Amino acid sequence: MTEKLFYIDNFATEFTATVVDCVAEKDYFAIVLDKTLFYPEGGGQPCDKGVLTFDGAKAEVFFTKEKNDVIYHHSYTQIPAGTQVTGRIDFARRFDLMQQHTGEHMLSGTINSLFGYDNVGFHLTENDMSIDFDGPLTKEDIDKAVAQVNAAIVANQPVTADYPDTTNLEYRSKKPLEGAIRIVRAGSADVCACCGVHVSTTAQVQMVAVRDFMNYKGGTRIFFGCGGRVFSDYMNKNRDCYDISHMLSCKIGEISHRVADKMKECDNLKMQLSAVKNEIFSYWVDAVPQGENGFIQKDGLSSGEVQKLCAELNKKCPTACVVSQQEDGSGKICLISLHKDTNTLGRAICAALGGKGGGKPGIFQGTLAGCDNAVTVIEEILNDK
Repeated sequence: MTEKLFYIDNFATEFTATVVDCVAEKDYFAIVLDKTLFYPEGGGQPCDKGVLTFDGAKAEVFFTKEKNDVIYHHSYTQIPAGTQVTGRIDFARRFDLMQQHTGEHMLSGTINSLFGYDNVGFHLTENDMSIDFDGPLTKEDIDKAVAQVNAAIVANQPVTADYPDTTNLEYRSKKPLEGAIRIVRAGSADVCACCGVHVSTTAQVQMVAVRDFMNYKGGTRIFFGCGGRVFSDYMNKNRDCYDISHMLSCKIGEISHRVADKMKECDNLKMQLSAVKNEIFSYWVDAVPQGENGFIQKDGLSSGEVQKLCAELNKKCPTACVVSQQEDGSGKICLISLHKDTNTLGRAICAALGGKGGGKPGIFQGTLAGCDNAVTVIEEILNDK
């Protein structure tokens, strides 16, 4: 059994210990110490990382896990059993994770007390955090809960963890528990069974902010952050807002209205451009001689435009083919025929010019490796088949 120093002092960063065992795995070593500050992955919280120093050497700990009350420190460096080591955890990482985890407790507990929904899923990584609740929540519901959580944060209430008598204690838990149960109290916001490490007061969470939410499996998934992550998110978004305001020559508070106006302008321009393209397509089709087979090659068209032009050409020619060369030299092709096997024709063209494609009866779409000699090759194939 490894003595868990992280439960004694969540804010300690350095300790001394003795190596009990060092197990060689595939490409790393699993180091067992008699005691440790390294929190192992568990309870939805990622593990601690850091270093172990010994005899002037250093071993990076890149992962920590627990199995049967023994904590294993994964490192690419071997440390013999009996060696005295000094361990130091990456406390910036630890504090960030404690902020997120405690904030998650407070938000989960508050939503449970306000709306009666349970936390049925918790996902915490170095960059993101989300909670799944088993009931529907509106934006107004979430705003109400977040406001209440942040009020509890400002109140600077204690966050404690102990093993009380739970006989008559109401607490949150995802599953029934037996024996000694570790209970974490996050101020007045939450009482929950948890094996994780947390900050000491609600004020240390600093702030909780929801980024987004969505309907998920009949309930609600909330994406949010706490503390330093909220500050970083604010700084990034604030910078983006000022950059956008300068580009649009408007004040910060006018961005959404100005963007909406620009989107309307873009929609109008797209409609105008579409009308112009339709006229151009008609002009190109009119230039094709009336006959069984029709072929047009124009550069820089999108896949949708190639198909649209080909459909227009097919109104004039029973078998129509359109090819468009792209900036990188590759090509897009569409083939439509009222009575020929377009898949056979399309595969033959792709085999000759290099490419691939497919489609349903009557229409073939694909890409070409290049468009050199496309006119000659395609006309020969269309005329032969």
